[in-house]
Amino acid sequence: MGMTISDILPDPLDKMFVVVFIAIGLTFFLLAKKYITKPRLGYVKFGLSQKTRKIKSIIVLIINFIAILIINLIRFTNPELRFPGYLDVLFLGLLLITIPLCFTAYFIHYTRLYITAILFGISFFLSELFALIIPEPFDVLLTFSLVGGIIILIGVIFLIKFIRKYPLPREGMS
Repeated sequence: MGMTISDILPDPLDKMFVVVFIAIGLTFFLLAKKYITKPRLGYVKFGLSQKTRKIKSIIVLIINFIAILIINLIRFTNPELRFPGYLDVLFLGLLLITIPLCFTAYFIHYTRLYITAILFGISFFLSELFALIIPEPFDVLLTFSLVGGIIILIGVIFLIKFIRKYPLPREGMS
């Protein structure tokens, strides 16, 4: 989103736009953890099995990062190795985003991440398809707004379920 917003905003503001969105997301996460999760569940300390899964996830993501570097190096030095048309973007999205996030979801037992991985993986392909009917930068903005909106909607649904399942403990009860 930051790359496409440069067509609308002047130079320093287009980069700050991304930072602002990251800051909003991080602030929401930290406040939700402090005021929603901790009062309901308390402080959670993960055991050895969770730490092992986290290490496996980090290893998968490091391997993915190295694969991204190698694939991009090969693709830029040999452009004839690209897939024809839109298959190239679909391939890259699925290979470099969906598969690693699915492995991470498997290792950390986070089933909702499978849906997020698929949505992120096909989003680049969808933005290429939208480019046929919607002018730039609105094709990418629309695609990632839709994908982000779906992910946020799923998150809000899970948040509401969580709040209903774990109401705040009443004052004075032990």
